Amino acid sequence: MTEEIQKRIEAIKAGKVPDGYKKSIVGIVPSEWQEKRLSDLLRFQNGVNAEKEKFNSGIKMISVMDILDERPIVYDAIRGQVDIDEKALNNYSVTYGDILFQRSSETVEDAGKSNVYLDRDKTATYSGFVIRGKKIADYDPVYLNELLKTTGVRQQIIKYAAGSQHINVSQDSLARVSVCLAREEEQKRIEKILLKWNKAIELQGQLIEKLELQKKALVQRFLAPTKGWKPWSLREIIHEEIIRTKINNQYPVISSTKQGLYLQSEYFDKQVASQDNTGYKVLKINRIVLSPQNLWLGNINFNDVYEIGIVSPSYKIFRIEKDFNPVVVAELMKTPRMLYNYALSSEQGASIVRRNLNMDLFYEITVYLPTRKAQDLIAEKIKVFTRRHSLETKKLEILTAKSNTAVTVNRNREGVRRNLLWLRTSLMAIMHEKVQ
Repeated sequence: MTEEIQKRIEAIKAGKVPDGYKKSIVGIVPSEWQEKRLSDLLRFQNGVNAEKEKFNSGIKMISVMDILDERPIVYDAIRGQVDIDEKALNNYSVTYGDILFQRSSETVEDAGKSNVYLDRDKTATYSGFVIRGKKIADYDPVYLNELLKTTGVRQQIIKYAAGSQHINVSQDSLARVSVCLAREEEQKRIEKILLKWNKAIELQGQLIEKLELQKKALVQRFLAPTKGWKPWSLREIIHEEIIRTKINNQYPVISSTKQGLYLQSEYFDKQVASQDNTGYKVLKINRIVLSPQNLWLGNINFNDVYEIGIVSPSYKIFRIEKDFNPVVVAELMKTPRMLYNYALSSEQGASIVRRNLNMDLFYEITVYLPTRKAQDLIAEKIKVFTRRHSLETKKLEILTAKSNTAVTVNRNREGVRRNLLWLRTSLMAIMHEKVQ
């Protein structure tokens, strides 16, 4: 990256408008870029609602889980199926270049997340929890898919979303969202660079996943109950902590996801929680935080990063009793066996990915633990692996820097994704040079 381009990026991030640029609803863009509403590019429609016996066979059906996968959607990778006739398939078809949006989410940062369908050969369909944007104009699908993930566009989607406990987007709200399109040749140039970065990040993620699998195996081996381990209910190990903020923006807003914890300001360059976050729950260091609706999917985290922050009132926060090692308990709470127990302790909610946690059943979950002294020894072994994992992650940073991707790998894949979003914003700035 040249010094001139770096200065341009910094100027744009500071809100200054360089020569040949203009201010738009999505930020500062080249003056020739055209502002379009999504309704100019896509025709929106909700998905298939079928009887339960129709599922699990037939045409591949795109669900929210496919949208949340960072990889573009292709037919063979789609998880679900539904048995529908040709007429229904024509009405609910998904073809190359269509964009799929998540209709409902638990947190504002997940509102209206999207992904693109890039299979040229096969036609898929999509579920009732999804909104399809049918391609009705000329645009590069990879380019638009990445554009929809940039800060200026995401902020609009969140702004137009509705709901309190659950955030919903509609066809009308998506239609109002504006994007700025580069010229066709610029879109192609951006697509090529994005595809290279996406491939590098995919490979990087695979390496990190291997390390994570090693850690899971290590934790399962260390925490497999043996003779002499004592049974404990979760009620005896953790205690819910409810401390609410008394003023707006008392502490930084933290989001808890399946991938980990992160500051909303890091993700969006600004906080996107409700304008008044008075009454949010205070999350201190060394606390467990979980989503009662998505716990069964693994949305539970141990805060060993942020000294203090705030989370949505829908989350639950727990402190670990002093007789238990927090590292051991935190790892134990994320094991596959515990996820299975969480599923058994949860009841079907408003959507296929949302279940409501029954707190009485949750507290009665039984785990086996050794003495506190033995717990401390296990914790030290886990910490050794964690330090090794961090060193390997640093090596990945160096490797990716050498490949000119400038991707910073953080402690988890969510960190990779956050940096990709920053790169997407930077890429737009880099590509803000007019085509000569």
